[in-house]
Amino acid sequence: MAQRGRRTRIASFYAGAMSEARDIDLARVAAHHGGLDLVLIAPNDPDAMLRHTRDCRAHGYRFAADPSQQLARLTGPQIRSLVDGTDLLFTNEYEHDLLLAATGWTGCDVLVRVGRWVTTLGENGVRIESATEPPLTIPAVPTAGVVDPTGTGDAFRAGFLAGLSRGTGIEQAARMGAALAGIALGSAGGQEYVFEPEEFLARLRATYGEAAAADVEQRVLAGGVGPRA
Repeated sequence: MAQRGRRTRIASFYAGAMSEARDIDLARVAAHHGGLDLVLIAPNDPDAMLRHTRDCRAHGYRFAADPSQQLARLTGPQIRSLVDGTDLLFTNEYEHDLLLAATGWTGCDVLVRVGRWVTTLGENGVRIESATEPPLTIPAVPTAGVVDPTGTGDAFRAGFLAGLSRGTGIEQAARMGAALAGIALGSAGGQEYVFEPEEFLARLRATYGEAAAADVEQRVLAGGVGPRA
């Protein structure tokens, strides 16, 4: 959710020890945990990303694709393999265009292959598209001071997926993601922000109204959630 404007961003990605992720067998993980609700295929060793996507299709696991920085490293056929059949596809604006260029697909081509395409738009919020519903745009949560944009996309996805897991629905999940992204944007370090329930609810209330905050408080925070990083 970081504001990009006309700035140039140079990014690199080194898998390091994650090169061993290709050895993870999702079927064994599922058996150990009694099943999998949703597998997030995040930036990782490319062979691991491709294997886990194949495993999800083979075993019928729902999965979400978040190729992020690895889009620049993957080939068009590899990206098409990662995207095809995913419940959720996550990109930012730049990655949105890069994915289309690399795959040779149009936006409509992507939408008929995914459940929903979630694109973060920086200060303009987030756009959610599908082949069967009109596009939905959720406003960003204003941030008083931008400290560090690194990690705001990860924070958005964390809030978004947390909302979906508690049954909030797509729109409320996107609001949760935007609120958490705003907190991350005002903190130094990609994962150094601290989650404070009252601050989180206050941001939701100020941007989306009392009803939105009350729904999240009841569905997600009921029973008390203490501060955590």
